[in-house]
Amino acid sequence: MKTARYLIPSALLLAACASSGDNYMAADSKGDYGYYETALGDERYRVVYKSRGDNPEKARDYALLRASEITLQNGYDWFEVVDRDTTSKQREDRGMVTTRVYATTYRECGVLTCRTVTRPTYIDSAHAENRPSGTESTATILEFVMGDGEKPDGGRYYDAQTLANTIRDRS
Repeated sequence: MKTARYLIPSALLLAACASSGDNYMAADSKGDYGYYETALGDERYRVVYKSRGDNPEKARDYALLRASEITLQNGYDWFEVVDRDTTSKQREDRGMVTTRVYATTYRECGVLTCRTVTRPTYIDSAHAENRPSGTESTATILEFVMGDGEKPDGGRYYDAQTLANTIRDRS
C-alpha cells in the first residue's frame, strides 16, 4: 500500500512531463499555441496553427492536418489550399548602455598643505541596439475550400485521408 501511495503521484507527474511538449493540440483561445479554425462559408475554412520556436515545417504540417480533419468531419474527400501564410515572431534582447568616465588626477598645493584631486575630463557613452535573439513562435494560416469526389490534379489539392495519415505517421 505504501508503494502505491508514491507510485501513483510519480506516474501522474511523469505523464504530465511527457505531454508538456509542443504537440498537435487545440488552442485554448485565439493567439494561444495550438490550432483554431474559423468557418468562412459552407465549404470554406481558415485554420491557424501556432507553435513554439522556429519550426515552420511543424506549423505548416499541423495546419494541414487540421484542414484534413475538418474536411473529413464535414464529409468531404479533398481540399484545395487557396491561401497560405507562415509568420514568425522574434524575441528581442534588451539593449545595454555602457558609459566610461575618464578622469584626470593632479595635486594641488597651497601654502601649508597639498591635496590630490580627481576630476572627470570627459564621458564616453556607447549604446548597443536591441537585436533578435531567436524565434518565439511560428504560425501558419491556411484558407481552404473542401470538395467531394475525385480530387483534381495539381499541387494545391490534397486528399484529406491520405494527408492526415502521412502527417500523423511522421509526428
